[in-house]
Formats: sequence, C-alpha cells, structure tokens
Amino acid sequence: MNNLRKIGITALAGTLASVSAAQAGSMAVTGTAELSYVQKDSTEMTGNPIGMGKDLTFKGSGELDNGWTVSVMHDLSDAAAWASSSITIGMGSLGTIVVDQGSGADYGSALDNVVPQAFEEADAGMDTGLKLSGSAIDPDGSITYKLPKFSGLQLGGSFQPRSGAASNADGGTSEGSGKKAWEFAADWSPEMVPGLRVGGAIGTCEDCKAANKDLDEETFFATYAYGPLSIGYQVAEVDDGTKKYDTDVYGVSFNVNDSLSVSYQYGETSGYGGGNNQSEYEGISAAYNIGPMAIKFTDNSGKNMNGTTNDDDNRELNLSMSF
Repeated sequence: MNNLRKIGITALAGTLASVSAAQAGSMAVTGTAELSYVQKDSTEMTGNPIGMGKDLTFKGSGELDNGWTVSVMHDLSDAAAWASSSITIGMGSLGTIVVDQGSGADYGSALDNVVPQAFEEADAGMDTGLKLSGSAIDPDGSITYKLPKFSGLQLGGSFQPRSGAASNADGGTSEGSGKKAWEFAADWSPEMVPGLRVGGAIGTCEDCKAANKDLDEETFFATYAYGPLSIGYQVAEVDDGTKKYDTDVYGVSFNVNDSLSVSYQYGETSGYGGGNNQSEYEGISAAYNIGPMAIKFTDNSGKNMNGTTNDDDNRELNLSMSF
C-alpha cells in the first residue's frame, strides 16, 4: 500500500511539473562588450581616449491562456545601474502595448534618424547635434500602442502623462518638467515596392519649454534599398515656442559583401538666427562583421554647431563582441 502511495505521489508531482513548465515563461540573457578609441579635435582631446562598454540584457517572454503574449526587457548598462526596461503585451488582432522606461520605444525616438548608416549618425560624438524629433516624449514612463501591421503599414501612438519625470519603481511617482505629451506615427514598407520604406511622426509636449511653452515636432522620411545599396532622406521640424528649426538629413550605405558595409551621411539644421543660421554635419562610417565580433569606424565633423562659430570633429574606432 505504501509503495502504491509513493507511486501515486510521484506521478502527481511529475504531472504538476509538466503543467508548470508549459505555462511558465522563459528568460534569456545576452551581452555585449565594446572597446573604443576616440579622437576629438585638439581643443577637446585632453584625457585617455580608450573606453570600454559593458552591457547585459535580460529578456523574458510567456503566453497567456487567451493567446496573448507578454515579454519583458531589462538592460544593465556598464554594470552601474538598470539603464532601461520595457514590458510588451501582444494582444493579437488588438495590437501591441509597450510600457517603456528608457529603451526608446516611443515613436519620436525610434524614428528620429532612420537614414542608412553603417555605424554612427553624422552628428554622433558632437558637442551639440542636429535638431531631430524625439524630445516631445521622454522615454521614462511612456506608453506606446501599435496597431497590427497591415500590408507593411504600422500605425500607432505614444503617450506620457508627465514628461521629463524620472523612472519610478512600482508604487512610486515623480514630477517632471512638462505636462502631457503624445506622438502619432506611421511606418510603411509597402509589399508592392520591395525595399521602399516611408513614414513619419508628429508630437507635442505641453509646457515643456521655458515660460510654459509647448514643444512641437514632426519628422518624415523615405529610404530605399536595392541590392547592396541603400539611400535615404529625412526632414524634421522642431518648434520650441521661441525658435523653429528645420533639419534635412541625406545618407547612402553600401554592403561591399556579407561582412563589410560603408556609409556616408550629411545633415544640416537651420533656424538659429544671427550670422550663423545653419549648422552642418557630415560623417563616414564602416563596419566589418566577423561572426559575433564587429570592427566599426566613424569619422564625423560639424560646422557652426548650435548656430555658433564652433566646429567639432569626432573619430571613433570600435570593437564590439556579442555573447
């Protein structure tokens, strides 16, 4: 009798374990390590040019009884703090919701500069950069909703109840520099024209600027890939209540082979006023991939940055490894 009881308990435990495994989600850990050597202009290059980046990303996912999916991402940057997190709820035909804390899931950040590039954008490493979209919604504490993609078209919007607020732990609140902020976007890769991608985003942040002025921004883009060649053009308009800035970005990239790609990007922002109304940026980038390792290089320069007479240069050689 005791033996039968042991057999029954063992079988029940095995059954419960199987059910638990089927319902439980999974968690995966990935990481990157980067080494960089940076060279700036002679007025700025005063320290050690060698840097190292450390990053660990935890991704978990699971499925609910109704078929919806839930996934979570936590990013640990430079082993100092949790740099960003997000929770994504996939609701099938009802769309997708992303609750974000710093990952840049909002549309303004995700679509700020989609012009082709092998490694970095033309204003990367500059003291001040191009006036692009992405400032209306601070990614800390934003909610993004995406409709189901239809014929290559993705529509959606982002909302933040208190712009500029810090990331909160559960049960916490924080104040921000602005009030409500929102964005709407469209991103379309039409199936009838392979390689083409067009879209844009518009956004507003209430009372985000000085004297309780609103921040309004919009951006529109078009890119086209044909074989190894990709070209792109993007415009942006940013109105901070005091000045209105117009930005144009052009770019081209070429995949020399499966491992090597090169690119050129040029951007300009006008609207500063005064004798230096326009700032200009241009850069070349290259990336060579060897399995999980990549060697990347960028050489960027900027003129009349932020409407001043200041120029800037930034060169970076980067070695990254994924594991």
